[in-house]
Amino acid sequence: MRKISDFRYSKDGSTYPTQPKPIMPDLTPTLTRSEIRNAGDAGTERTFRPNYLSFAGTYQCNLACPHCCVPIEWPDRLDIPTAIRFLEQASAAGIDMLGFTGGEPFVYPEFVIAVTRRAAELGFRFDKLMSNGVWHRDPEHLVEVFTELKQAGFTGKLGLSVDKFHGIRIDKLVEFCRAARSVFRRDTIIALNYASRSPHLGLEPIRKLARELDAVIEWSELLNRFLLVSDDFTMTLNWNHLAEVERAEHLGGGHEWDGTWFKEDYCEGPGQALIVNPKGEVKPCCGFASDLDQLTIGNIHTDSVETIIRNGREHPYVGQVFRDGLTKIKNDILAANPNALPGATSNHCYFCWYILTRGLAAGQKGGGGKVGDWIAERPKLLELGVRTKT
Repeated sequence: MRKISDFRYSKDGSTYPTQPKPIMPDLTPTLTRSEIRNAGDAGTERTFRPNYLSFAGTYQCNLACPHCCVPIEWPDRLDIPTAIRFLEQASAAGIDMLGFTGGEPFVYPEFVIAVTRRAAELGFRFDKLMSNGVWHRDPEHLVEVFTELKQAGFTGKLGLSVDKFHGIRIDKLVEFCRAARSVFRRDTIIALNYASRSPHLGLEPIRKLARELDAVIEWSELLNRFLLVSDDFTMTLNWNHLAEVERAEHLGGGHEWDGTWFKEDYCEGPGQALIVNPKGEVKPCCGFASDLDQLTIGNIHTDSVETIIRNGREHPYVGQVFRDGLTKIKNDILAANPNALPGATSNHCYFCWYILTRGLAAGQKGGGGKVGDWIAERPKLLELGVRTKT
């Protein structure tokens, strides 16, 4: 545990951890989406064969972003023994990649740390732990939680969401980055995420962060994305399409219907996964439709991993997506009614959400997503108490 003497003071009087010299620890590498896509059983038959597990232990968050689909008002929390039991079943079934999301995962740190510890014992490889980076009280709080996470065996990346919807606190983000670098002793510990209309838009908050970190932002032709680089950090910037779904429908403009049909990928990247929400429901999706009842293929309180995978393969919609692809579903919809869709969209995740909420997919009732006006406005900022330990 670091002491207060281990912190130095910035010009404005705030503190941040001193920076260690770069080292080359023996770590499990963070997986790219292409590696996830090509992992597991790559047999000739297309089917649902998840190789990735993700837990959202809580819906709750210390922020209330106007574009976020997560129902942060819901108090559900996934209990730790149930999650660990399912983690062990997943390991036995050959799944060995793990990530965390929310809500804000660090609102429920005991869940993240306990599941991480057992996952490390089972030999899981770690992907990202997504965070807004502003949940902490002070640098000491960050170091305390990060130290516990590292000691539990976490070797993945901290995915830091930085965009204009968060009511950006650059000072808090700087504290987050410096504390993570200090504790995990890796210049690549953080990956940045931002939401905008295109990869080249919405970078203003990240540029502010870069200035405070004495870093530069450059486009990588090799990675086809931006990088933030300094003496202490090497961060990849991951772009998330800001689509007009759920609470973001009020943005308007119809930008998703861009006149080009998506490239078929049979949902191999983000979809070959078991995404567990705080209610224990399992979805094969981490995209816009991830909270729709239409995609529920089981619940970890009552179903085994084997049962849930079988449910996914036999599901009238999920099974077809992984077997035949969204293009066939799109063609079937247009064959039945050429005017069923407003146009063509290059965003397959948006297309999936749209047809499910409108009941256009065969055998699906529709609904579940908020279409049109919401009953009440979400507050711009919701402050919740953040526990550090039980």
